Amino acid sequence: MKHFLFAIFFSLALAFPLYAEEELPAKAFLEALRQPLTQDAWGEATGRIIYSQKGKSKLEGNLRLKVSFTAEAMYAQLVINDKNFYGLELMRETAGKSAQHLDLPDDEVKPGLFDFGVRPSDLSFAFIFWDFVEELPRSSSRWQSCRVLKLAAPDGSETVDVWFEADHGFPMEAKWYKKGETKPWRSLIMKGAKRFENGLWFVKEMQLSGDGWKTAVKFDFAEKTEL
Repeated sequence: MKHFLFAIFFSLALAFPLYAEEELPAKAFLEALRQPLTQDAWGEATGRIIYSQKGKSKLEGNLRLKVSFTAEAMYAQLVINDKNFYGLELMRETAGKSAQHLDLPDDEVKPGLFDFGVRPSDLSFAFIFWDFVEELPRSSSRWQSCRVLKLAAPDGSETVDVWFEADHGFPMEAKWYKKGETKPWRSLIMKGAKRFENGLWFVKEMQLSGDGWKTAVKFDFAEKTEL
């Protein structure tokens, strides 16, 4: 049994080393990042979620994650405040599509998942399976050199620019844009990322933000094992 902290479901399976004599083309780089979903593993984590919005009272809650990966899919359960249970099934072949299966509580007790400004695709990292558009100029995020890829939602409603750590591919930052707009309407930043010798990573905190609001997800314990 090995212990790791991780911010979101896919951080157990993403970001294996991308060692190559020559830098991979953008599409090949992206496909390499998607492949680690084939690793069979399970994990669970606990933490806190805090939502702040101008002019409104702060929302706080505890959360628990349980997740398993197989070659075909990811299955996860998210529990907020020990009351609301959410189930997520993400099939690898349709990971970027809005058809991912999300089970909502029969009688959701406020505050629920969406009250914290969180979308299922944030937790599942399904947006890295969106359609490739182009590679943008290399940039940095939290002092790390990154390749920046623009991806488009399958329904055409929005795009996302994702900062991937150049050598190992861990997603450091993301910004979402509504169709036809040049200003991001929401952003994601990973904090406290650390890589272990076996190539897996942990993230202590993820921060989501938009116009007048922000959400912090902070993890204090996680456990992970390979099957």
